[in-house]
Amino acid sequence: KKRSRRAVCKQPGVCNGTSIRGYNPPSVVPVHLSATMSSFKYSAAGHQKTQMKQTGNRNVGYRVDVLKWSDKMDLLAIGNDRGEVILHRLKWQKVWQLAPPEEGLLVRGIAWRPLEKVMAVAYSNGTVLLVNIENKEEIYSFSVRADISCMNWTENTREVTENNCSGDAINNHTTFLPPLPNLNSLSSTAKSSDYNSLKFYSKQILNLLIIGSVNGHINLSVFGMLSCCEIDLFQRLNIRPDGACIRDAKMSSNFKQLFVTIEREGLLEVFIFENDILQKYSTSLLNLAIKHAHILGTMAYINDTIECIIEAWETVLLEMDNKLTKYAHGQPQGSIAADFLELLMFGCTSPALEQFLLRDLTEKGLKKLGNSIELSYSTIQKLVVKPLHTAICSVFYHLNTLQGMISNVYYYKPLLGDVTNEALVNCGAFLIKAYELQQTIDTSTRDFKIFFRWLYIVIFRLMDESLPEDNPSVTQQEINYLAEFLDNFDAANGPELPADETITEEKKRKFNLERVGQYLEDKPLTYPPMADNANQWAKLLEQNACLKSCPLIFPHHDGSSLVQQHNQLKQSIERIFEKPVAVIGADFQQRSVLSIRCPTSEPFQRAVSHIPTNEGKQSLFALLESESSLVIAQCNSASLIRALRVRFDEKPYFDSRLTDVGEL
Repeated sequence: KKRSRRAVCKQPGVCNGTSIRGYNPPSVVPVHLSATMSSFKYSAAGHQKTQMKQTGNRNVGYRVDVLKWSDKMDLLAIGNDRGEVILHRLKWQKVWQLAPPEEGLLVRGIAWRPLEKVMAVAYSNGTVLLVNIENKEEIYSFSVRADISCMNWTENTREVTENNCSGDAINNHTTFLPPLPNLNSLSSTAKSSDYNSLKFYSKQILNLLIIGSVNGHINLSVFGMLSCCEIDLFQRLNIRPDGACIRDAKMSSNFKQLFVTIEREGLLEVFIFENDILQKYSTSLLNLAIKHAHILGTMAYINDTIECIIEAWETVLLEMDNKLTKYAHGQPQGSIAADFLELLMFGCTSPALEQFLLRDLTEKGLKKLGNSIELSYSTIQKLVVKPLHTAICSVFYHLNTLQGMISNVYYYKPLLGDVTNEALVNCGAFLIKAYELQQTIDTSTRDFKIFFRWLYIVIFRLMDESLPEDNPSVTQQEINYLAEFLDNFDAANGPELPADETITEEKKRKFNLERVGQYLEDKPLTYPPMADNANQWAKLLEQNACLKSCPLIFPHHDGSSLVQQHNQLKQSIERIFEKPVAVIGADFQQRSVLSIRCPTSEPFQRAVSHIPTNEGKQSLFALLESESSLVIAQCNSASLIRALRVRFDEKPYFDSRLTDVGEL
């Protein structure tokens, strides 16, 4: 039967409202198809076989902002107007419901990672969460610092085969490194039992998470964890951000082409960018992302370990505050250490101190306080000796592996800078600071035991009672330790404060009894450890400046706290992975653009679909530009575009001049 086809393109480069730059079309390009075949006119039986039927209808008590279906798992993810993400099965069985990270946020996008049980959720403040589909556990989170307009995963499903670009250095850490100890037995709060971020990425497939922001930025990240590219499109294309919006961003399966759809001023434009680095070094980038995930998981473990140490330290402060705050508030500055030293040297007590020892503290209270503080310090020591040391050594191993990867110039030189050595030095200094903290804990535990044993003897003497026979006496060496310990009770005996800073009640409340807490604050040490004159290694470094400045010898920063060293290590690790962002972002260059005029002024949510074909050699697009118009475009490996527009018209399908053709 005869078919009717509308006009063909006669002017090269301009096709019925669709302008194409960067492409020389053939002499005849179909641009408008208005014929619609009515299958039920001539094939009623075929219509019965292929018709679509509605199988269900559900009413929900909220506005649906985002709706995404996973065809692999038959799951439906819904983002509502309350910022919640609700996961349903197709039979409407609710799997779980995820609340927004902050009140008032809205869901901007949901993306299913191909072949994995991971979902990415984007929010209106720029936060992106990677969520485990099975239990809604947060795997990783980051922020692009702007409202998000689109988010997609690349659709590459080709698994990378074994390669020789890194040997066995990527995944052989399990052979040499011990497993990280479980923190739940040493913490009052529940901690993760598995810090391996790659357990959610079981296949050797390079997938990128593509995020478009309202400020015109495109962010690419491997696994959604390692940022590898950031492009300011509006600045590069000289587009005013007023009235412009990134509608969609896709990438070819071979990572060579980036397709960005921008809507602005009555135009719907598809910009095609090409790069060579991402395509050429895709395997190297995958290995780098795997190593980054190992470091990221271990650093998260260190964060949790330090949190556990701070919890135990706060328990020490709470116990001391409960017993000592009342006495401290009633004493003038500088008198606390004087009263205790007078009691130690002459056996004389002031009325306030005697009342505190006999009525407020008491014998039973002293025993309870001593046991509680000793238990807390023991917990801190266990956390430092095993979990913290093990994790720092693991980070050092992974950083050392990165240093070896840099030596492989052919595969990794464009992606890695020369800042790995800085991270290794900071990691070594962090380990030295952990050893220093361990020594401080030993000293504090010793001093507290002597202090409480001496107070126990003093309380018995003040009550005129005889000591138990099994009570150990205080030796002369312990008295020396005790005198030094008591001398540091008051803030007045500590470092001089600036003229505009006064001793607050908090500082007074702490009594300056302990030295561990200063390591857990993000500021220099208030009481640095005393120099060990008997340390032969320290003497050797002081006498040999060339040896002290050798990059192979890790420095010891006496005045820095543990938290400061930890922050320095995190910053140096972040600098390692900054180079791919700059290098890959600068390599993207615009090749072609497809501009579609959209004259309609009515608000319409335009949608874009992308299908990669032939292993990235060709890509197909379907752009819904209006309620009755669809543009289909094909882009080949040379970034040349073919396009046609399909218009959906109401009956009659043809112009009156074609009525003599008859019904189809």
